[in-house]
This record gives sequence, C-alpha cells and structure tokens, in this order.
Amino acid sequence: MMNNNEQELKLRLSTLDCNTSTKYYQVTQTLNEQQKSKIKTYFKYYTPEKFENLDNVAGNTTGWMCKSEDVEKVEELLGITETIQKQQANLEKIQRKTSDSVLNSFNKYSLSFSK
Repeated sequence: MMNNNEQELKLRLSTLDCNTSTKYYQVTQTLNEQQKSKIKTYFKYYTPEKFENLDNVAGNTTGWMCKSEDVEKVEELLGITETIQKQQANLEKIQRKTSDSVLNSFNKYSLSFSK
C-alpha cells in the first residue's frame, strides 16, 4: 500500500507541441533499471532546442519523454493500470457532472420581460 507521499506509476502529459500536434508524456516515478530497459526505445531526452518553435509549445520541454503514439505500448510494458485512456475517461465523467450541475443551477432561474 502506498503512503500519501507515493504516487501510483503512470504516464502524465508533460508537453504539447502545437507545431506538430504531438503530445509528450513522462512517468510519475523514478524507474528501476529493469523498467528502464523495457521502455528505453520509446523514450528520448528532450531539451528546448529540439522543438521547432517554442512559442507554440506548452509544458515542460526538458526531460525523458515518449510521444503519444507510444503511450499504450509503454503502459503495457510497465504494467500501468491507471492508463491515459482511463484518466481521460475519468476526467470526462467529472466534466459532464460539473456541466450538468451548472446547467441545473441555471435552469432554476427564469427570465421574463414585460411588454
């Protein structure tokens, strides 16, 4: 069981390159050598100089990252259960609930105009 300071191993969105429409992901924990060897072909060390136009890049531009096209393979190799797909589904669920509650709040109010 993890304590409050530990985080489940997963990938997180680190960088978005709008020049190429590419998302880059990093791991949330330090990996051991065995884990690193499993995924090393999918990761590359990026620096700001490796991006075309930094004005169109959001997020962290330095560190070991994999591209979105490799996320599923990396998650499989590392045995990640909290996948990007699951994270996105949870986020969408929360957004729908929030959106519904906001709409319900506004539906309580009516607007009428006198002639």
